[in-house]
Amino acid sequence: MRISYNTDLGNLNTNVGYGVAGYNIITSLQSLGHEVPFADSTAPVEIFFCQPEYWWFSGEENGNPDQYKIGYVPWESTEIPEMWWPGLKAVDEVWTTSQWCKEAFEAAGVPGPVKVFEHGLDPIWKPVRRNVIDKFKFLHIGEPAPRKGGSLTVRAFMELFEGNDQVELTLKAHSACWARYEKNGRNVPLNSIKNINIIEGNEPEEQLLAYYMGHHAFVYPSWGEGFGFIPLQALGTGMPTICTEAWAPYKQFLSPLGVDSTVVDSPWNDMHPGKMHEPSLEDLKEKMWLAYTDYKKLQDKFYNQAELVHKHYNWDRLTEEAFEPIVKKFS
Repeated sequence: MRISYNTDLGNLNTNVGYGVAGYNIITSLQSLGHEVPFADSTAPVEIFFCQPEYWWFSGEENGNPDQYKIGYVPWESTEIPEMWWPGLKAVDEVWTTSQWCKEAFEAAGVPGPVKVFEHGLDPIWKPVRRNVIDKFKFLHIGEPAPRKGGSLTVRAFMELFEGNDQVELTLKAHSACWARYEKNGRNVPLNSIKNINIIEGNEPEEQLLAYYMGHHAFVYPSWGEGFGFIPLQALGTGMPTICTEAWAPYKQFLSPLGVDSTVVDSPWNDMHPGKMHEPSLEDLKEKMWLAYTDYKKLQDKFYNQAELVHKHYNWDRLTEEAFEPIVKKFS
């Protein structure tokens, strides 16, 4: 079957989540025997993967108004941006990336049907056993987006391990690191803290993988994710992963390191209107301390479950299940 794929051109960059997911959707459809042209107005079905204000379906643009339109979008808070509604109301189906997103969309009044198509996990994120040799190393990836919890990670780390040269925290930023730490009412520059390392800038996937392999536990107290590739990649490598539990589609793989949260008004209402999940600082500290003090047991558990993580989040399986009704409808 011919299934047209479409997105904003900026999302064709595989250094960002949209690009990684889009590439895997296309290659999975191809491996399942489908033809996947880009923005093909003659295809019977088109899936458009980006935020709805940018949806422009090629059939409508080029004389094929009967083309079946699937709008696919993740989201991180409970209120739908006003500029999304025309797009959401104009498609045949709305697809999203997690059960949490589906429930938030339905509660906000997004017209149905709303369907979940979870992302998968590339086999490159293979499991590896880690041993603590000299220092225990925590890793956080997510800066400069404030909702991903970089500043909260730093605060928890400093309250637990300030001055402890046997424990390190690495903050890997997509571009610049904007995380902040205050002590006694004064801002403390992170580059002045000896056991915190900051790495900034885009890097190839192989180098990102090396960061995962070179650290012992992953920390991700995010306020909300449409899906959350980054913690899933850590889980795929068998890494003990400390992550906010409420929004996570893979929460069954986080125990006992899932972080409690409270539903509150978003502190970033212009970007993420509505409600979000504020991670608990005290619970985050408990989970980081548990990872540090009971590492051998947790490493065994997360390593042993990694194969199941890969099986559950296999791109071809997820893609086949998502598109099966569409293929039956148009074959």
